[in-house]
Amino acid sequence: MALVGSYRERLIGDFDDVSLRYVEVLDASAIRPHNWDRGFIGFPHFYWAESSPELQVRRMALLADVKDLETRIRLLFPHATPEVKGILKESFGLLRRWVKRGTGDHSIPRSLDDAKAIAQKSIEDLKSLADFLPDDKWRVRLVADTNTLIDNPDLAAYTSALGPRYMVHILPVVLRELDDLKRAGRTPELREAAKKADRRLKGLRDNGDVRSGARVQGDVYAVFEFIEPQEDGLPSWIDLTVPDDRLVASALLLQSRQPGSTVHVATGDLNLQNKLAAVGLPFVELPDIQ
Repeated sequence: MALVGSYRERLIGDFDDVSLRYVEVLDASAIRPHNWDRGFIGFPHFYWAESSPELQVRRMALLADVKDLETRIRLLFPHATPEVKGILKESFGLLRRWVKRGTGDHSIPRSLDDAKAIAQKSIEDLKSLADFLPDDKWRVRLVADTNTLIDNPDLAAYTSALGPRYMVHILPVVLRELDDLKRAGRTPELREAAKKADRRLKGLRDNGDVRSGARVQGDVYAVFEFIEPQEDGLPSWIDLTVPDDRLVASALLLQSRQPGSTVHVATGDLNLQNKLAAVGLPFVELPDIQ
């Protein structure tokens, strides 16, 4: 498995992709002048020409991706300064507005070349926010889902895929699920496997401070997290009453707090893997079940 870049690096790549597609949409568009007197105050001077059905489909797909990127970027700045808030508001506002294309927009320039230059400036302003994101001494981080821990509670089992040095984060949603399975698992074998994983995790306390990082083996460490996601700021499709969605939300918040790293999620669940891909998080499977 080839290691992917840090979250910060991947977001910059996503902006580059959106930039290319934005230019393609603008190249397929047209700007027209209004016929009213330029002396009319409060009236926009230019408007977007009607789009073909094909262009409307491309605009809708681009708008969805811009909104998704905005959600992920805003999670990186929960306590943004006024300057950062201004860049987020103005830049994403323009990118959304020029794809949606409602009436009364005074920001439309006279030519497509001008429009492309302005859109590119907005994207570059957003990319510049990466300068405010910290580096991370742990380039690789790992979150394990409940089923993976039951299959193999050895947190150092991923060195062949992730390399010899990484930090494992044990999430509250996983600990709750393990606790439930210890008592109410559907089979004795499942209950015993959950107990075994629970004992293995509790044993980490003998190796160091689980709040800052207890040594697992070699240069693999683990920390018990307290992240409990709320509704605000998360992708709209996430349902926090669904354990898988809650794990995805927790992993995304963890990644947003550590943008200089790459947070992988250990899971063999195809549905969970698809949800992780939707928020830009990579997954890794146990080596013996790949």
